Amino acid sequence: MIRVSVLIAALTLCAPACAERETDAAAIEDPCAAGEAALRADDTDSAITSFESCLESRTLDPEQEAIVHSQLGGAYLYAERWEEALREFDLAYAIAETQGTTLNSPYVRRNRGLARLRLGRLEGALSDLRAAHAELPDDMLAALFLGDAYMELDRPAEAVAAFDTVTRLEPAWPSGWISRSAAFLELGMNDRAVADARRAVEAAPESGFTLNALCWALVENGQPETALPTCRQAVEAEPESGAIVHSLASALEDSGQVEEALPLFARAYELTPDSDEIREDYERTHAANP
Repeated sequence: MIRVSVLIAALTLCAPACAERETDAAAIEDPCAAGEAALRADDTDSAITSFESCLESRTLDPEQEAIVHSQLGGAYLYAERWEEALREFDLAYAIAETQGTTLNSPYVRRNRGLARLRLGRLEGALSDLRAAHAELPDDMLAALFLGDAYMELDRPAEAVAAFDTVTRLEPAWPSGWISRSAAFLELGMNDRAVADARRAVEAAPESGFTLNALCWALVENGQPETALPTCRQAVEAEPESGAIVHSLASALEDSGQVEEALPLFARAYELTPDSDEIREDYERTHAANP
């Protein structure tokens, strides 16, 4: 399954028209308008408070109420409060469907897809994200999340196709290359995975996550000794990442340096005990002294 975590610098929670920032949301008396201004200013806590006040303090027609619920869901999504985000998105769609109005924004569908994805509701996530991507073929986030959903469903070939869009739209953004590299590894296309990981390192040469992508791709491609300098750089950059420490341990073991690898397998497990792969390697290498 997926070995490399994709770091998303920011989530676009509304249409591009919402890109301009406003800073004085508190000065706006209308809580609905204040919530929108707070979202534009990336003031998530204020946005949540304002949208909640908007729903409590005003009589909204069904279309307005559905929209405000979707906006509140976006604010929760930005705060990584996935359950609450999904609740608001589902409420928005339920209001629209039962009250004879519409909620057709593909951005809302994309965002609900992400909430479902993060909660492991994969079939629903895939449905939302495929619909959003069809309407937003040049939206990088819709393509990225769709690729992530395919990876979670063990459909790496379709993930590659989605990540192709990400690398085309944002070639200077390393996470697209990292994601496609991981998908190529799942397909056994290791040379392609190494090439993509190298593109990620070119885009962000100091990042422990891009360095780890290249480290792991080289290990999987049967080049552990070649991988070692990159693996060590990755650990230097991100010493508290269990996945990155595990990659170095794997490279050391595969290159015959088992004594140095053993404490690193233990360290990786200490840092990330919830990873099945890291736990299994720790138990395998420390079977005599768990």
